[in-house]
Amino acid sequence: MPEISPPTAGAATAAPKRRLLVVEDERIVAIDLRGALEELGYTVVGTVSSSDEALRTAEERRPDLVLMDIRIAGASDGIQTAHELRSRYQLPVVYLTANADTATLERALATEPAGYLVKPFSVNSLRTTIEVALRRHAGELAAERAHQAEKAELEEQSRKAALRAKRLHRVATTDPLTGLHNRRHLESVLKREISFAQREGHAVGVILLDLDRFKQLNDSFGHAAGDSALRAVGGFLRSRLRVYDVACRYGGDEIIVIVPGADLAASLALAEQLRSGIEQLAIASGGAPLPPITASLGVASFPSDGDEATAVLHAADAGLYRAKAAGRNRVASMLADG
Repeated sequence: MPEISPPTAGAATAAPKRRLLVVEDERIVAIDLRGALEELGYTVVGTVSSSDEALRTAEERRPDLVLMDIRIAGASDGIQTAHELRSRYQLPVVYLTANADTATLERALATEPAGYLVKPFSVNSLRTTIEVALRRHAGELAAERAHQAEKAELEEQSRKAALRAKRLHRVATTDPLTGLHNRRHLESVLKREISFAQREGHAVGVILLDLDRFKQLNDSFGHAAGDSALRAVGGFLRSRLRVYDVACRYGGDEIIVIVPGADLAASLALAEQLRSGIEQLAIASGGAPLPPITASLGVASFPSDGDEATAVLHAADAGLYRAKAAGRNRVASMLADG
């Protein structure tokens, strides 16, 4: 039976108070090992002989390190049990063995143990192996904490960068007065939607909206009144349109609405709803109510009015001209009234 050789003078003076679990199925060896460890100043939280006891005791008492005989009782040997302890509780394990064949030693080393002691061993080698294992484990934990902290910092930086990019994109593509998208965004979205519609075989509606007598409103009540009217119309459109419809301020008091999936009939119907809603808006400027405003709307649709973005926009503009010429506050397409 392997024995622990006596400690050298002063061996018990410097060891820290660490909590150790001994897994050893030879009772006498376990008793001797416990005595040597306590003389070195360690706290032994348990001496067990089987894999089941080792896992249960580790769960209940959470030692700082486990001294594990390779050959133990239970459903698993010491190598399998050490692997479980490491994966479940991140515990460092020092293997103890008297005799082991090459294959067993290779299995043991594959689990990356914190240390390895061959019986019989001296108290000095026991203490040194334990201290090296504990320091190595502490270094691994510190490195892992630093890695996790660095990972969290990088993730936070990435999150902030994504938010900044999103804000910059919103600023670059949004009209500050109306809150609608701007002309830059319109051009890219219309091309994208028409390209998608060509592949999928569906329509895209385009509504060109122009406020009636807008210059007269500015001349009579000031540009602040005109801005109030544009803000009110922008807010109305944002609340009325679907999430995948896109409303863009085209310039001045002209607004374009892109309606994915809408043919000419559906686009005309939506345009009439928008016209009616704008007519009913109550708008104030500087605390004073403004006269009701109206809008004329020209409507076109891909592919019936053109097979690319420019042609569809021209068709919507032609519809707007017809609506203006017919007396304003109405909807028209290039060939028909709404």
